Amino acid sequence: MLPPPSLDLPPHQAPPLSETSEATLNPLRTLLIPNAKRIFITMVVWSILMALYSRLMEEQGIEAARQYGLWLYLSGNLGGGLIVFVVSMVGWYTVASRLWLRSEAARLRHATEGMYALLPWKVFLPLMIGLSLIGSTVTYAIWAALMARTQEWATMRQQMNLSGNLLITLLYSTGIFSIDFFRVRAAMLHIRVETAQRLHVEAQLQRLQAQMEPHMLFNTLANLHALIETQPGKAQDMLSHLIDYLRATLSASRTGSAPLRDEMARVQDYLALMQIRMGERLRIITDVPADLREVMLPPMLIQPLVENAIKHGLDPLPGGGTLHILVKRERDMLEITVRDDGQGLDAARATPSNSGFGLSCVQARLQACYGLEARLILEPGSQGPGQGAAHLRPGTVAILRLPMQMPALPATSPLITP
Repeated sequence: MLPPPSLDLPPHQAPPLSETSEATLNPLRTLLIPNAKRIFITMVVWSILMALYSRLMEEQGIEAARQYGLWLYLSGNLGGGLIVFVVSMVGWYTVASRLWLRSEAARLRHATEGMYALLPWKVFLPLMIGLSLIGSTVTYAIWAALMARTQEWATMRQQMNLSGNLLITLLYSTGIFSIDFFRVRAAMLHIRVETAQRLHVEAQLQRLQAQMEPHMLFNTLANLHALIETQPGKAQDMLSHLIDYLRATLSASRTGSAPLRDEMARVQDYLALMQIRMGERLRIITDVPADLREVMLPPMLIQPLVENAIKHGLDPLPGGGTLHILVKRERDMLEITVRDDGQGLDAARATPSNSGFGLSCVQARLQACYGLEARLILEPGSQGPGQGAAHLRPGTVAILRLPMQMPALPATSPLITP
């Protein structure tokens, strides 16, 4: 069995713990309890399986002593396994806890590779073999003392001597710790994969958000530049709202999620900017139920939809139009609808400046956070919710459908290259 790879960090990457953190270290809770609980369960299952196997061999006539029976096999395996388990865990904990308390590298190995990487293998293997032999000797002594009072002991004594018991115990312990070794390695590998996925998604979301924020900022600065000479008062108001918006956005960029309440506050800041520029040409309706304001979602999902509706739907029209933001719950899904009564999808797609950058970023972020569970839908306004049959302008509806609970990990592979 090959030892697991060491993950020792250089001294400059693994600074020693402070005095406060050293005082709070608890090796009993960190080392003994979780590892002992896991190995104990494995020992019980292994003992039952071995007892059933021995009983099956006895019924087939392979075992020489037919008088033992399942109960004797089961009690012997469980009793002997428990003694070896206690001796092995106490001995390992006595040695491992000292190294764990002294060495930051040992704590790191235990956290990333499990109990089998804490001690060097040239120490771990002889230690566990010696502890198993000690436990086997104690088991044989107790078993002999108990069985000496029975009539079967004379027959059993000829078949179960100390040397044979030591060999059986070594094989028994090897089976238990081999199973547990691969269980620990598989669990640690799973944690590594989950951590790598989480870090990848967080980095990807930050990159997409960093792409979206300059996109909005450039558009706003262009509008601000146009107002400085013609309407300096409005330009000053727009600059104040822009500062508030950027301050709120900077705070949101440091987190991977935000409540809908904060997201709508940033949207309101952006709409205040647009209303200064468009004046009465922009009419706004928002409908966000109070019981949905605390739902968590990735930041910067709604603002690109609002910006797209204004820039490509309402702003090109001399009379502007109405922007309606509606949030509702559909069973276990959150539905966010951004509707405008602007020039419609066909006219917007024909606009040379329509690159669709904001929408593509929203789609990529939805896929990174929710996988296939979330969708962005664009449809003509006449098919949107709450619209009548006859409209002078078709308008556009953008609908976000995402789960009420934001997952901690991506639902599908996070390897997305938008």
